[in-house]
Amino acid sequence: SARGAAESATAMMTDARRGAIAAVAAVALFAGAAVVARGRDIGGHATATRNYMPPQPKRNPGRSTPLTYTLHLGCESDDLIAKHPTFFDGEYRDIVEARIVHHNYDVNSGKGMASFFEWDHGLVMEEVNLQTGDLKTFVLTTNKINYEYGFALKNSAGEILYEIGKVRESPLEGDCVYNFGGYRNRVITTDWRRSTDLGFIDATFGRCAANCMPGDPANPWDWDEEAKRKGSNMMKKYPPTGLNGQFLMYGVNNGGICTMNLHTQRGDCDDILTHFDPRPKTNSFITDNLRCDRWQGQYETMPWITAEMGSVRENDNTRWKFTFQYHTDGLNILLNDEFYHKYAWDAQDGGYNTISYIQIEFLQDKHYRQGVKFHDPESSEPDRSGTHGCTLLALMPPRTPLGAAAFEQP
Repeated sequence: SARGAAESATAMMTDARRGAIAAVAAVALFAGAAVVARGRDIGGHATATRNYMPPQPKRNPGRSTPLTYTLHLGCESDDLIAKHPTFFDGEYRDIVEARIVHHNYDVNSGKGMASFFEWDHGLVMEEVNLQTGDLKTFVLTTNKINYEYGFALKNSAGEILYEIGKVRESPLEGDCVYNFGGYRNRVITTDWRRSTDLGFIDATFGRCAANCMPGDPANPWDWDEEAKRKGSNMMKKYPPTGLNGQFLMYGVNNGGICTMNLHTQRGDCDDILTHFDPRPKTNSFITDNLRCDRWQGQYETMPWITAEMGSVRENDNTRWKFTFQYHTDGLNILLNDEFYHKYAWDAQDGGYNTISYIQIEFLQDKHYRQGVKFHDPESSEPDRSGTHGCTLLALMPPRTPLGAAAFEQP
């Protein structure tokens, strides 16, 4: 429709070189596309937003060191969420695709290249395992961006939402943003320098925060209860899969350590790949696996380490955490960042590629053991927040920052 095409044009960025011609071109390029790009009306330039020309790139696209871009979703502004509920509802299951839209620069001619933030020319990102604090995570490694860029999302209805665009319509503001020609966007010639890990670009949609972590990832015990609950629920439903996937189970030793079971669906059977079960009365942990409701008796016993976990009476405030990592030969288990045990995948199992969900709530016939639950605000029971048995948390994947000597900047 004419209205849809006009809204699409407002979502495109331009600069002082193209002015009104670019806006007309954007309408022609996006006629008929379903684009949602109203954003937040901020009434002009944001205080922290740069209003000068960004540094020009040194190399043409495809000739610099590839950068890994990670888009963290789950911490957008309340205003953006309210304006676009079809994107940011519940657990963000309606977001089906993310792309990096861009406008590159030809170093040889000193002019912008033809592609001008079109969705169709955008670089498709891959949805990956959740990272800390996220409701969805997308990643792409590429060297095809050398100047202006931003992120765009598509929902299940085919609507497209840009974070960049006209100053009065783009939700993006802060010290990661450049305004010129009345439009705002990100610029990779400065963003690669902002990163704490050389070669990695972390971003949140419509904001300048690098990620969605609600607090220090080294101390999740101190996060507020709502953040803990959200992170734990997401891990239960959407656990990591694939080699090197990992997650955390942590708690305080005054609510009981939970059983942690990794599930997989085989035909009509809801099987357990790994059953990790604390047994404080016997001063130990055991592991096993279950196939079509039959325990396989693949027991392995591990000691209860009081110095790391606290008393077997579970009546002190010792902080503990177990990290579970998917290796080719089994589930690697760390206790407080030190190796604790490796439970080999059953020879019949698909292992790390088949995990479907995680269960830590009580279920007698599956031998689950649970500590104190999260407090229900509508319950008449006393609030014991902070003493629940255990909480799950997504972890950031391991990273190796690039060496400065070998890095070729955009």
